[in-house]
Amino acid sequence: MSTRRDIGPSPPAAPDLTPDASRVGDTCGAVVLAAGEARRFGFPKLLMPFGGSTILGSVIAALVAAEIAPVFVVTGANAAAVAESLKRDPVQVVCNPDPARGMVSSVRVGVAMLPTSLGRFLIALGDQPRIRAEGISHLLLEHRRSEKGIALPTYRGKRGHPVLFAASYRQAVLGLGDHQTLRDLIHAQPDDCVEVDCDSDAYVHDIDTRQQYEDEFRRSHAEQQPQHLP
Repeated sequence: MSTRRDIGPSPPAAPDLTPDASRVGDTCGAVVLAAGEARRFGFPKLLMPFGGSTILGSVIAALVAAEIAPVFVVTGANAAAVAESLKRDPVQVVCNPDPARGMVSSVRVGVAMLPTSLGRFLIALGDQPRIRAEGISHLLLEHRRSEKGIALPTYRGKRGHPVLFAASYRQAVLGLGDHQTLRDLIHAQPDDCVEVDCDSDAYVHDIDTRQQYEDEFRRSHAEQQPQHLP
């Protein structure tokens, strides 16, 4: 995201899922949306290989490395397979009983599980495997500095995910109807949002098709290549 590469904390060996009482008010949990049927992909896309893990596993690794806890993964379609793939990860898996009601129903299921003691929470997509811990940490830092209620990563003017909310937005998120989206809530609060510039397009790309999967693979490979000075 930013060039401030010293911001991101070192990943913990075994993160505690329970927020430290001494940090209540500044703790941040996350809801990872992983309930989609992947109809356009034609296969449970979140379990496809990516970067030594899977698409979903790469997202989880970034959140854990940024010391986000607790992390709730909301499943729906392919729930058993997704849960099995995460059994060694420091996350909690919860199933949306009716994912056909739409993405916001999964958001509500996940946010309802978050401890009320958290100061902030992220809504993350399970199919953005190139997001990184330092980018997430920078998003949290700029959110704190801004004193706004909502922070959104942007790349060249385009908004992306994960979206960061202050705890004061918990009830507003839970109150969203099936016909609404997080975008509706964000658009209703223009003066309480901060946009955080990214130096990577990872935060504005997700994967719906096999072509997009291949594109993300190429982008990931390019990011890992050493940069040579002219």
